[in-house]
Amino acid sequence: MFGSRPLKKRIEELEIKLARSQEYITDVLTFQAGEKALSLSASPNPYDTREKLIEELVKKYKGYARFGNQLVQRIVDTRAALAMAGGLKAVAQDPRGCARELALIQDMIRLNELDGQFGQSLAVEKELEGQVLLLLEWDAEAANVRLRFLSWNDTRYEVDYDDALYSRILRIRYRQPDDPAGKRGEVVIPAERAVLIKFNARIHSREGIPTLSGLLVEAEDIDKALRDWRQINRYFASPTPYFHTADLQEAKDLYDRLLSPGVNWKIGKVFAGPAEFSLVNMDNAGVESLRQEIETKIKILAGGSGVPVQFLGFPEFMSNRATAENTMEPVALVSIAEQRSWIGGFQELFDKVIALRNQQAGTLCQRGKIEPRMKFITQAQVDRLSALYLPLWEKGAISLKTLLGLLPDVDPEAEEERL
Repeated sequence: MFGSRPLKKRIEELEIKLARSQEYITDVLTFQAGEKALSLSASPNPYDTREKLIEELVKKYKGYARFGNQLVQRIVDTRAALAMAGGLKAVAQDPRGCARELALIQDMIRLNELDGQFGQSLAVEKELEGQVLLLLEWDAEAANVRLRFLSWNDTRYEVDYDDALYSRILRIRYRQPDDPAGKRGEVVIPAERAVLIKFNARIHSREGIPTLSGLLVEAEDIDKALRDWRQINRYFASPTPYFHTADLQEAKDLYDRLLSPGVNWKIGKVFAGPAEFSLVNMDNAGVESLRQEIETKIKILAGGSGVPVQFLGFPEFMSNRATAENTMEPVALVSIAEQRSWIGGFQELFDKVIALRNQQAGTLCQRGKIEPRMKFITQAQVDRLSALYLPLWEKGAISLKTLLGLLPDVDPEAEEERL
């Protein structure tokens, strides 16, 4: 009887130590979990280098990434279509004196489909890499120049400049993608055989910047929020039956009865018992937060990319038709600004094509006489033409050449000559 007191005291001490050890282990595990969570927290922008950014852009456009594929595909294709909406045209400063040069450039455009599929593909590559590199190769059979696009993502080509302002290219260097060991040596393209067009670049920059730079995280967050929303909806579609009983034993007996082969109860069957039945659903407070996150991220993505929200598949954000049409005005301004870079690059391309023709065919053609034209027109511009410029022409206040110069896909010089 008296000997049990030391054992009881010993048992109490062991219980206290066990409780303290469990508390200590819990604290340690909690600390380690917190440290692990902090160490695994992702950067706000994991694509902090050009290599990571372009590789992820290409992966999302191909549909291989985990999140954000559809939005990136839609933005890239939409921006490419808007950039090349008016097509590429070659216009001569003097149609009568530059007929040979104009015919050469127009034939080159048709040969390389710059006004078709190839031009559209270049606009897509511009969105993915922020720059476009074209290599010029002489085709003796066609007696003209064929163009070849060189991808930076595939070759990691390097551009050597002749000045500190990165304006005069000296050469292009790269190794072939299927030759990682460099057994075939380095490929060098001289400046007269290459045209590099940079976009969204600083004044003195070696490389262009993709438009979606800094927006990939938003595209991924939208995709993740939509998937979370879908997961919540899946849980809402599966409510949990709940039976309230007086005690645990009664709950166990009821559970056994429900699962017995003779009953095999499910929702829809009649069942009588002593328990109170109800369906337990999830709280939908988080759904509204997800919707607000999606809307906010969509607006950030649309504003940063210059693509209206209705083009991204969210037309409900437009309150009326007038608002939707007015959103095309800033899109036109962005497209026209980008077209200036395209025009500068195509002007350099035209001059180098003529120089290469003179070198290979011995034909003396003048450079700088053919200019590229790219036009982008909206409904507001059409309304302005019909409401303002057409009455001015009818009253004789402006010439027909001036009116034709305002129309898309119309060469005023050629039309004036036909008239």
